[in-house]
Amino acid sequence: MLDEPYRYLEAVSNRRDYVEDQLRQGSPIVSLQYDDGILLLTIGRGQRKIYEIHNHIVLAAIGHTADIERLRLLATDAASVQGFQSSVDDVTLHRLTNFLLAPTIKREFETIFSSPIIAKMLLVELGGVQRESQFISLNYDGTTQVDQRTGVLAGNEEIESAMRANLSDISQNLSLQAAFELALETWAIGRHHSLQDNNNNQDDEDDGDEDVIEKKQLREAVQEAREQGEIEVGILDVSRRSKSKFCLLPTTETDAMLESARDKL
Repeated sequence: MLDEPYRYLEAVSNRRDYVEDQLRQGSPIVSLQYDDGILLLTIGRGQRKIYEIHNHIVLAAIGHTADIERLRLLATDAASVQGFQSSVDDVTLHRLTNFLLAPTIKREFETIFSSPIIAKMLLVELGGVQRESQFISLNYDGTTQVDQRTGVLAGNEEIESAMRANLSDISQNLSLQAAFELALETWAIGRHHSLQDNNNNQDDEDDGDEDVIEKKQLREAVQEAREQGEIEVGILDVSRRSKSKFCLLPTTETDAMLESARDKL
């Protein structure tokens, strides 16, 4: 009986390694503020990754589709019930994350005799009169990280750190086009590190210049991803007159924005 705690810790460690291995090659997700709201960007392979949860709250995720859908429906239903029973102003990202999603994910991760949730989530809330915009990263073990200006999601913390570094000097005033270009560049950095991480696992050799990424490598990462999928861009726009501030940009618009960004990436 004395070794039971050690067996539990070993089991949790094994689950962590397993989930991280499953998430390793997930396509990064980037979100940042611009003049009229918040932009979210990723490049997917046909499976949608950016969803509206409520009028001013959006969820983006990487991981297994079934787990993402279960959590998305859980959050959407809870937001709808809360908005109906009390007020739409009571539907907040803090409430959904800390009292619903995080406890659910933490409980399933620590229950070692059942399958863990294989998903990482980025939840974004558009600010209003009585609240500031928020970006909350929700990890596969239920831990959270909160930011006020940007949010990133990738297969592991090292990749996310490289992406955050590219967003560290973000301007206070960005047009939608400028935000798109910065988000796409940050996505490409995350994708490059993700591929580099995979190569290092297969062949652990010279890594002296792994942090130096040329523009050519970023362009190649975007081009390769677009050959297998499409750029997905969602925005929370304060200027929208409807209750819902969220919309997915059509392919024609993202293609035009990409064409304008070619000289800068």
